[in-house]
Amino acid sequence: MRRLAAGFAALMLTTTLSGATMAHAAGGKAYVGLFKDDAVAVIDVTQNRVLSTIPVPKGPHGLVITPDGRKVYVSSDGASTVSVIDTGKDAVVATIDVGANPHGLAISRDGRKVLVAGFGSNRVLVIDTASDKVTGEVALPQVHNGTISPDGTRAWVGSQKQGETAIFVIDLETMTQVGSLTLDKTPRALDASPDGKRVYFTLAGVNAIQVLDTATNKIVAQVPVGASPHLAPPTPDGRWELAAVQGPGELAIIDTGSNSVAATVPVGKLPHWIAIGADGRTAWVANEGSNDVSVVDLSSRAVTATIPVGNAPRKIAVQPVSAPRAAAAASPAAARTQPRTVTIGGVSFADHGTRDVGALRVVKMEADDYYFGPTFLRGKPGQHLRLRIENESGTLHNITIPGQLDRDILPKKTIEVDVTIPDSGTLVFSCKFHGPLGMNGQLTSTP
Repeated sequence: MRRLAAGFAALMLTTTLSGATMAHAAGGKAYVGLFKDDAVAVIDVTQNRVLSTIPVPKGPHGLVITPDGRKVYVSSDGASTVSVIDTGKDAVVATIDVGANPHGLAISRDGRKVLVAGFGSNRVLVIDTASDKVTGEVALPQVHNGTISPDGTRAWVGSQKQGETAIFVIDLETMTQVGSLTLDKTPRALDASPDGKRVYFTLAGVNAIQVLDTATNKIVAQVPVGASPHLAPPTPDGRWELAAVQGPGELAIIDTGSNSVAATVPVGKLPHWIAIGADGRTAWVANEGSNDVSVVDLSSRAVTATIPVGNAPRKIAVQPVSAPRAAAAASPAAARTQPRTVTIGGVSFADHGTRDVGALRVVKMEADDYYFGPTFLRGKPGQHLRLRIENESGTLHNITIPGQLDRDILPKKTIEVDVTIPDSGTLVFSCKFHGPLGMNGQLTSTP
């Protein structure tokens, strides 16, 4: 199972997770913004119950979670702030001033940037999650929601300014507007596909999901659904879109290959937002009208639980561990098949085996949720190796060696990287997204 911080050096400099935090991370929690309660509800996704509520400023509007599950960012429509929640403490630990009426938030896949749609301040801002400070902004009118490309270099944001509704394209490296698409209707929510080739978005008064080709900046398809669709995020493997359709109160499951609805699942009233498990098996739907969250098994396409949470739940985000997998791990039979986790020098490793590579030039490895396999490579001092790493999951992964290597591994793709066995001792490599979950490995010098 994979999880790593931003590299071994960052791991050693940051505070390690407490036993209580690790226990929560193993089980997984969901965070739901309660718009009318001015609070965030914390859900235990293994027991499907609310653990606690966290007060935030008036009108929590946007909500995202970092890929390592350690921080939640919440914007407050009735204030001028973004609140930072530490998921170990389940408490607000920082407040960031972003200007009046911040609406939607989006987070980059590497967890380094949070995009803030400043509706009242007429600007888009970027928060650096390492410092929790605003590091850039660009002026755009009445921006409501946005999404970030998989590589973190571009963003698409929807402007709701009357008479000038549009989607703007932003270069996040220069913080400049580099494109736009004029719309006849008001944009609602946007979400980028895992490969970055499409942006799925919805329009007020249009009962269809819009498909934007990011290369041409043109709408290339419309997928009819029920009345008033609000959000259509893709699953991690990109095969499906899940649309919150507010009129009938249902989750539409859309085949992205054919751009057609494959199934619908009745959920609660006025579904507003969707969180999808890292393995793509489970979806959590926040139902604003019925004050609850529906848990949907995407394989059986059925609601498996309904969780009362409070008044007007809107945005929802889930730590990157799925409920079905966590529940399975709790059974004795599943426990026997789980790899052991070892801790060496303060770093946790999901142990998927050791291999002697002293006689090899190329080593095949796999990256999956959330581990490297083999985990421990033993070779000759100073030996040069080429690692051929296949990402077998639907989740973005990474391999980092501080000061030497930082490469992302896209879902279902293979990369090759060159590494060197240290002259003596060991060298840690890790996934900068999932290191804290044990997605680390080790190169060991064996004379």
